[in-house]
Amino acid sequence: MRLRSVTLTLFLLFPMVAQSQYQKADSLENIIKTTSDDSARVRALNQLVTILRERNNTKAFRYAQQAHELAIKINYQAGLGAAQENLGWIYYRLGNLSEAFQLSVDALQTSELQYDTAIMARSINSIAAIYFEQKLFTQANNYFRRAYDLNERIGDHATAARLQANIAYVHLRDNQFDSATFYAKRAYELSNKVGDKYTKSAVLRVLGDIDAYKKDFSSAMLKFSLALELARSDGKTYHESSVLRRIGNLYLERNEPDKALHFFFENVTLAKKYGYKDELESTYKLIANAFVKKKNHQKALEYQTAYQEIHDSLYNQKNSEYLALQQTRFDSEIKGTQIELLTKDAELKQKEINNQRVWIYFSFGCLTLVLFIVLVLIYNNQIKKRAHDKLAEKNREIAKQALQLSNMNDTKDKLFSIISHDLRGPLASLRGLMNLVVDAGISQEEFQYASNTLKQNLDSVQENLENLLYWAQSQLKGLQVNKESVSVKQIADDIIALYDETARSKDVTIINELESGQYILVDKNHLRMIFRNLLSNAIKFNSQRGLVTISQRIQDDTMEISVSDSGVGIRSADIVKLFNAETHFTKLGTNQEKGVGIGLLLIKEFIEHNEGTISVRSEEGKGTTFMFSLKLDKTFAKKEGALSSSF
Repeated sequence: MRLRSVTLTLFLLFPMVAQSQYQKADSLENIIKTTSDDSARVRALNQLVTILRERNNTKAFRYAQQAHELAIKINYQAGLGAAQENLGWIYYRLGNLSEAFQLSVDALQTSELQYDTAIMARSINSIAAIYFEQKLFTQANNYFRRAYDLNERIGDHATAARLQANIAYVHLRDNQFDSATFYAKRAYELSNKVGDKYTKSAVLRVLGDIDAYKKDFSSAMLKFSLALELARSDGKTYHESSVLRRIGNLYLERNEPDKALHFFFENVTLAKKYGYKDELESTYKLIANAFVKKKNHQKALEYQTAYQEIHDSLYNQKNSEYLALQQTRFDSEIKGTQIELLTKDAELKQKEINNQRVWIYFSFGCLTLVLFIVLVLIYNNQIKKRAHDKLAEKNREIAKQALQLSNMNDTKDKLFSIISHDLRGPLASLRGLMNLVVDAGISQEEFQYASNTLKQNLDSVQENLENLLYWAQSQLKGLQVNKESVSVKQIADDIIALYDETARSKDVTIINELESGQYILVDKNHLRMIFRNLLSNAIKFNSQRGLVTISQRIQDDTMEISVSDSGVGIRSADIVKLFNAETHFTKLGTNQEKGVGIGLLLIKEFIEHNEGTISVRSEEGKGTTFMFSLKLDKTFAKKEGALSSSF
């Protein structure tokens, strides 16, 4: 009901907004024709292209080329970045990804030099969209997030909402449906505040895609219909085309081919007019399927043939574009490599000259007997000094080890003191409760209440004992590491299920953004203990209705896994104590949950023995993120999603 009322209110405003956009376009065209100031003409051209590029890409492309050529001619850098970004986006819509990528990278570099944050954000969004088309979902997601952060910084909430929708769509394509729903809802809430119809249309389209995946056809149809009205009222022809195809596909899945064909044919007309070949390809295929359902095999063959022709054409073009795009990316990287090689070559030559000078000086010195004797004496003295230094170093090592042993004994005494106290309380409570039960001194309701509290205490004791057992084993025998190829997402899902009841007791939401099909080389039991401790802490120090997010970042042959919470955070002075056994840092959770303070020490040992690293980032009152990195197992290929792509 809320969706209907909000949309109805927006429809009353959108005709006025659309009219003002067309009036602005007319005004800009008048400036382009009449002004004698070339810089003003470039600015007007760029603004006009921004208005037209989702409405009439043919006209927008012509104006974008004019802006680009004029900005270069007059060396107007402040306008060149916007011209490059506009032209790159239009090439992306036309499917020329190599040109789109090069222009978007150029736009980003130009706008960075001009400190133009808005164009930087738009350029990053274009690069993200190109990565998405190449099915590089991790890179696409990272760039969309960077663009989102920049737009939030400059207060462009409309574009920020569309970027949230893009992030949701990336997760949907990557089969991360919970994350897709989460970001789509955030985008919808933000779009309601903004009131921009282009934004609203983009967000509703993604929400409709999610409903369609869930087979909730009525809800998907409502969202697609609203998105279609918004796209038409704003003249966004590409959005209109993509939504027409989606509505037709819904009718086709509901076995209503006649209704589906109505929308498919309307989309064919629109896609042909504006050259949207990817939409035309998908729609021809769906029309053929619709005629198959109608048992009109002649028409089905006709449109299957049309689909095959355009598919082959696009396939060849995409292969060519893919190679060109890879070459473009390679060229960008090789420039940096060449500069680095030239720098290293110059350094090597300088070292060679320096070595020659040293050799000349040394040879000259060796000609005199006196200098030779002096050198021998110096050499003997250095030998003695090195021997003395080694002895001093050994003594320092022994003293350091003695201090470490003393500190470890102190830590052991502290730990057993804390453990004896923490064990005594729950066991005494259990004994008291059993005595009351035997003596029939409490009611069933009182027993239930006491047993729930006691269960939480015993669970905490069990977790602390397991940590202590691993810690004691590592101190006495040393850690035994049995590396194997492990699915990170599967282990994380198992641990999340283990803590589901604990999270629900505090109304904490856990989001797992780890990708399926990613494997790392690690001891499986160590990884389970790492996730258990980090997830336990994230819940323990989180507030009611808090959020815990598990995410990943791939870099070369390493996966960085982050466990973030929205809890109380850690003071800067306490962060340095977390991984230091000498300080033995521990504190109560937000619901007074206890710990013995060895969990983080334990997982640090596990990670380092598995050739990884761990770090922490926190701000008091805003939450904490623990990040650890481990080696990828590249023998397992990542699985790709099967949904069709379209922004």
